[in-house]
Amino acid sequence: MKLMEDTKVKQLQPNAKKVNKEESGNEELIKRKQITDSPFEVITRDGYSFGVMGNYRLTEQNYSKNQVKEVSKELEKITWNRIVQVIMILDEIRDKLKKKEILETLDKTEKV
Repeated sequence: MKLMEDTKVKQLQPNAKKVNKEESGNEELIKRKQITDSPFEVITRDGYSFGVMGNYRLTEQNYSKNQVKEVSKELEKITWNRIVQVIMILDEIRDKLKKKEILETLDKTEKV
C-alpha cells in the first residue's frame, strides 16, 4: 500500500526532488487530498487546510482539529455559491486560453 501512496505523490509532483533529512527542515510540507468524483482538492500546509480547484482557492483557511474533514464536507456540498465559483473559474480559464490563442496567432502572422 505504501508503494501506491509514493507513486501518487510522484504523479502529483513530477518536478519534486528527493530531499535529505538536513534539507527537509527548510522545505514546506504540502499535503493534497482529492475529493472523489469532483475537480476539488483539500490542500494542507503549515497547520491549516483549504479547498481548491486547480490553482484557484475556493474556501477560507481552516485551522480546526478536524480541518481536512470539515473542508472536504464543505467542498462536497452543492450550493449556489459553489456553482457560481466554479462558473467564474471556468470563465477565467476560458478567457486566458482565448488570450493565449490570440497571442500565438499574432506571433505566427508576424513571422510570415
